[in-house]
Amino acid sequence: MNRFLFPAALLCLTLLGACDRSPEPVPEPVRPVKTTRAVRADSSKMWSFAGTAEDALATSLSFRVRGKIVEFPGNQIGRKFSEGQVIARLDPSDYELELRQAKANMEQVRANYVRAKADMERNSRLFAGRVISRGELDQVEADFKSYEAQLSASAKQLDIARKRLGYTTLQAPFDGWIGEVEADVHQNVEAGQAIATYNAGRQMKMYISVPDTLISQVSEGDEVAVVFDALPGRTMRGKVEEIGVESGTGSTYPVKVYLNNADRSVRSGMSGHVNFTGLGHAGAAFYLPPAAVVGEPDGSHAIWVVDPKSSTVTRRDVTVGPLTPGGLEIVGGVNEGDVVVIRGVHSLEEGRKVRLINNGAEG
Repeated sequence: MNRFLFPAALLCLTLLGACDRSPEPVPEPVRPVKTTRAVRADSSKMWSFAGTAEDALATSLSFRVRGKIVEFPGNQIGRKFSEGQVIARLDPSDYELELRQAKANMEQVRANYVRAKADMERNSRLFAGRVISRGELDQVEADFKSYEAQLSASAKQLDIARKRLGYTTLQAPFDGWIGEVEADVHQNVEAGQAIATYNAGRQMKMYISVPDTLISQVSEGDEVAVVFDALPGRTMRGKVEEIGVESGTGSTYPVKVYLNNADRSVRSGMSGHVNFTGLGHAGAAFYLPPAAVVGEPDGSHAIWVVDPKSSTVTRRDVTVGPLTPGGLEIVGGVNEGDVVVIRGVHSLEEGRKVRLINNGAEG
């Protein structure tokens, strides 16, 4: 019986030792969190206003005299001309006749002038020899001055006739193209009647309407970005040239924007958008995703900031501003470079160890 006593005693001692041993502590789990690094960002917005391109240098071509069009190379829309090239001609017959008559009239007046001049010179010698009286000499001098005035007037009439004949030819005032045709060959036109619209195409203009809440921030000379639906992927630079002082429809103000079109890729009538950056500018600030900010019932707000050395989180009170397209503005409580938790903020507590995932990928 004694041989069973020792094993039984050994078993009892083992069980008693097991009962006295305390359980080992369970390690605290490390919570994975998504974070972003706080960096100041510009809160400027881009404002876009629709407009239609127009040629900044477009003119209605017309003759300075009336007549019938006998030649019209410019009756084709889109045809290009160099400066000085003939766009249209009128029938010059009537004006050539006027020029011949003006020349003949001048020759007749010139002959009378030459005769009157010779008479005055001869009578001046006779008066000096006391052959004629002073009254007779005065009459000869008056005739001479009359013919002299007639000669001057006939010279002007001749010059006018030459110009009127020259006005029957309409030339391109600068390099450009025909934008619109308003007449045709063999048509009788009046002086000043538009026969075509001529475009330079080197510079375009766009009229846009800017709301009264933003017009005070627009200044002449401001640079803008202009994009057109017909030119995808291309951005052109423009400049504000004129700003209206009276509001139009819907409390908006007209603004004229010019843009260089040296390559003539933009054509009159193209629709596009003028983009401003910096309107509504509020300076550089911190912006976080709304999910990163903990809101309390008393109206206060807080964020969780990660200590990179210990990988633990600390709660920090912050002051928030408005919600913007870039996120919730943080007015105070954030420092440059802070690592801020942006996911899982409601399941954290002070000093909790965390593991960063996708660090800096959001926000």
